[in-house]
Amino acid sequence: MTEIVRVGILEDNFSMRAHFSKIVARSEKLSLAFAAETLLEARQMYQVHPSDICLVDLQLPDGSGMDFVADLQETKKTKALILTVLGDKVSVLAALQAGAQGYLLKDTPPSQIEQAIESVMSGDNPISPQAATHLLTLLKTTAEAEPLLPVATESTITPREKDILVMFSRGLSYQETADVLEIKLNTVREYTKSIYRKLSVHSRNEAIFEALQSGLIDINP
Repeated sequence: MTEIVRVGILEDNFSMRAHFSKIVARSEKLSLAFAAETLLEARQMYQVHPSDICLVDLQLPDGSGMDFVADLQETKKTKALILTVLGDKVSVLAALQAGAQGYLLKDTPPSQIEQAIESVMSGDNPISPQAATHLLTLLKTTAEAEPLLPVATESTITPREKDILVMFSRGLSYQETADVLEIKLNTVREYTKSIYRKLSVHSRNEAIFEALQSGLIDINP
């Protein structure tokens, strides 16, 4: 039996907090650990009801959600998925640098939020397309500033694996990638494992970075 994932929510807007709570409640794979309105409340609730992952808003009445992300980083037990209205470059990069495992905008469809939670728990880094644009721009700049690493070449990455890397670079989820490429979800997962092994990485962001650095994909195909 699959272990239930405990989800904490830090969101100061009542309607959005209720919305996220409903997404968790309706899933058989998730359970609600707590739903906090403020940074202080989240810190107190987490001590009593620790969670496996927290959905974190950035703008709070008593601080920044990134402070809570930093708290979670110290525990080394709980992952953080940002859910915010802020899609600007500074917010995206700051949150990811603070240790967040994913970054979504609040208008993300409920089914995709649920899928993102599962992706984070599986070790992936779901990022909304708008946020991914900023991240990929940074990665491209870094890749141009540093010498190419001899990681993978066109001969080691297959055409289909390259297709999947391109889909990931555009912010698509596993299921969305499967739909676009008209292949099965499990097939995408198997290709992804192969990509990780060939590029010596452990996440989609790392795979995208290495692919950009090696010239396997282009940010503006």
